[in-house]
Amino acid sequence: MKENMIVFLVEGTALYFFVIACLYFLLLVLSWIKMRRYQGMTRAAELPGVSFLIPAFNEESLIVETIQTYLSLSHEKKEIIVINDGSSDQTMRLLSTMYLLRKVKEHSYVSITHPELRIVNVPHMGKAQALNQGLHHAKYDLICTMDADTIPSRDGVEACLSAFAQDKTLIAAGGVIQVMNSGTLKNHLPVDGKASWLSTFQRIEYLRTFVCERLGWSLLDSTILISGAFCMVKKVAVERVGGFNHRSITEDFDLIVRLRKAYGEDEHRMRILPVTTCYTQVPGSVRHLMRQRVRWQLGLMQTLFQNTSLLLNPKHGILGLVAMPYMWLVELLSPIFELTAYVAIPLGWMTGVVSHEAAVAWVGVALFYNFFLSLAGLYLDQKYISKRPNLSWKKMVMGSLFIHMGYKQMTMWWRFRALLKMVSNHQHWGEKPREEIFIVT
Repeated sequence: MKENMIVFLVEGTALYFFVIACLYFLLLVLSWIKMRRYQGMTRAAELPGVSFLIPAFNEESLIVETIQTYLSLSHEKKEIIVINDGSSDQTMRLLSTMYLLRKVKEHSYVSITHPELRIVNVPHMGKAQALNQGLHHAKYDLICTMDADTIPSRDGVEACLSAFAQDKTLIAAGGVIQVMNSGTLKNHLPVDGKASWLSTFQRIEYLRTFVCERLGWSLLDSTILISGAFCMVKKVAVERVGGFNHRSITEDFDLIVRLRKAYGEDEHRMRILPVTTCYTQVPGSVRHLMRQRVRWQLGLMQTLFQNTSLLLNPKHGILGLVAMPYMWLVELLSPIFELTAYVAIPLGWMTGVVSHEAAVAWVGVALFYNFFLSLAGLYLDQKYISKRPNLSWKKMVMGSLFIHMGYKQMTMWWRFRALLKMVSNHQHWGEKPREEIFIVT
């Protein structure tokens, strides 16, 4: 009976990972097709206006330098709305000093030196409510949510605006988010510096997620998540679903899912474009990385459980029949299957159910396949998207191998623990440590 159970676990996990591997490869091919198709596409001659919404909570270390990158964007029809969400540090004082703020109404200030910059100063309410405050003050039909630790890409902003100008059915768009491994800016763009292994591993993860997966789902018109670090969306669409949900742990995922449910399949599109839209800071310590991944997993679980009507629903096409099951089986439940594999294979080997050769082959094939996917994401990003001239290939290649030797197991364990937790009724986006940004002239 014991051996039968081990055989069941081994064969079950083997089948699971084989199916997932096939799906990963299909998404990689679809992503490559989307990147190839995008090459040489013309941009719209006239771009619409956009309101950038930047919630800020205790961002004194980088808020001024970050705003400068928005002001430097060549697009004229823009406004930058910074929502100071009850910061307890010097964020508001720095904004007042650097941009000579003039009060125009309660909680609302406009810069004398930069009229396109507006500051909304409100008590601490959380990220979602801060975004709702910004939504209320936005004057353009398009809004773009940005994190205070992200640097926008001029080309990415223009590409998204052009997509909205050319496709009237588009209601939300994003792109590829790059990891910023240096706190130095030159010409308003991050300068590649010496990255820690933790930053390198996260950069590889981002490339795998955006370049190898999300672009593929976008080609199938099944985008289900656009990161809040850069999400351009029609203001009327956000208002139609009641704004950003302050009860959600991950308000960006929650928003896109609610938009999917609110709009029919034939009247809307959501796209991930194969362009770099922004550069973002990532956790620099294991402790803060753990907090981030636990929050992401809890938010994923919360949103999926609240929207089970999308799962296997033929009315939503590929999204309901394929993309949503993928979110459940891969994004949500994969820690359970991974942990089962880590237990089943050694047990099978010790009991003789799995031969030594089979166990070694299993591990070897898994490592090689994941190494291949990481390198594929790196290559496609370098060829079609970021095209960074000073990329440290040696460290990225080594990172693509070493990421599966402790780091992935660590993040898997955090996600598994998150599955065991009860979702709290009190969620906040909290204070995340930032690195200072330096401008090189």
